Amino acid sequence: MASDNSIDLTPEFLAEMVKSVGVGVGIYTQDGRYVYVNQSYANLFNVIPSELVGEPLWDVVPEIEADKFDTYWTSFQDDETREAETVHRYNGQEVPVATVTTQRSINGTRYHFGTIKDISERKAQERELKHQNERLESFAGVISHDLRNPLNVAQGYIDLLQTDIDRDELHLVDNALDRMSVLITELLELAQSRNVDETSSVSIKMVAKQAWQSVDTHQAELSLPETNPQIRANRSRLQQLFENLLRNATEHGGPRVSVTVETTADGFSIADDGSGIPSDKRDRIFETGYTTNDSGTGFGLSIVQQIISGHEWSIQVTESSEGGAKFEITSVEFAT
Repeated sequence: MASDNSIDLTPEFLAEMVKSVGVGVGIYTQDGRYVYVNQSYANLFNVIPSELVGEPLWDVVPEIEADKFDTYWTSFQDDETREAETVHRYNGQEVPVATVTTQRSINGTRYHFGTIKDISERKAQERELKHQNERLESFAGVISHDLRNPLNVAQGYIDLLQTDIDRDELHLVDNALDRMSVLITELLELAQSRNVDETSSVSIKMVAKQAWQSVDTHQAELSLPETNPQIRANRSRLQQLFENLLRNATEHGGPRVSVTVETTADGFSIADDGSGIPSDKRDRIFETGYTTNDSGTGFGLSIVQQIISGHEWSIQVTESSEGGAKFEITSVEFAT
């Protein structure tokens, strides 16, 4: 490949290409060498822009091999744009970046114009989140095994004693053990809800119906969508979300509450005709441990929030048309 590093880039060309202040910009031609970089890009490697001009792309971007560059170059269509996340290395610096590369033809010459954004902070946050999730999973394992075993033993002895002795104190202990069991279960669910593994096409209507059957609904009523929309979701986690929101409606809305599940343009909603949630408390309900019910654990809606985040959805609490609570889930991908 011939190398020509003396290409005259007109001010008009640069004005068109360099639009993002504070974002790295690199331009190279068919020989694979940079003909222009801006100061923001050079700053990633603690050098001045002129040091990078003339450098081959494959010396900075390890994923691009010198003997395969021609294939990479010709794979672009004119005006085609590609996004990628990779690592750029130069001058002893290694920087994770998000790139947007566009091929443009100007005055008969083709250029690749790329914006390069440093994503070191985001990658560090992702690593920390991964470590936190691993620690949480380990903690959940302790909860699931090491705490359940002695709890089950204690529950067994209480059951034996209650067959021979009728004392209020034993009932109080039994209730306390039941509550401990619920706490352990919901702590485990809270840990697991952070992880959303494989997704598939799931029926909102079917999952809501199955969740309703798993909840103590008393004399409550459930209305489902007339259509049967399919969304991309983890079926187990989605059912867990419905169970917690339906349980929340029946616990706070009363034994005869009516619950309605509807689909929207970008998701679905679950609404009831209960007493609703005061506007000044709506921002707090997803906090771990927050509850207005003395018998509640405060984990149910935290679990919902984790499932929402795991799917990269959004959730908003509003007032239903009947004055009750309405949970609107958006940014949901519908299956085709």
